[in-house]
Amino acid sequence: MDYAMPHSTVTSKGQTTIPGKVRKALRIKPGDKLEYVVEGDHATIRVHLGTRSLKGVLASKKGKRMSFAQIREAAAKAARGRGGTR
Repeated sequence: MDYAMPHSTVTSKGQTTIPGKVRKALRIKPGDKLEYVVEGDHATIRVHLGTRSLKGVLASKKGKRMSFAQIREAAAKAARGRGGTR
């Protein structure tokens, strides 16, 4: 990772643009949700995985059907296996 400090300006509405290098490094896509953790005088930003992290996890094999309970268990298992970070 490049150690240059990208920066952005906050507007009067509290909005800012995330620098391209940061978006690319964190794989931030339009519509992604971000989480902020404030620690003293700095904040950590991370991408909230949400449902995007489950993309493709529940794809069934041709002809195989899953009950709702099986789908829910598979989704929970996949979410646990992803560890909650990107």
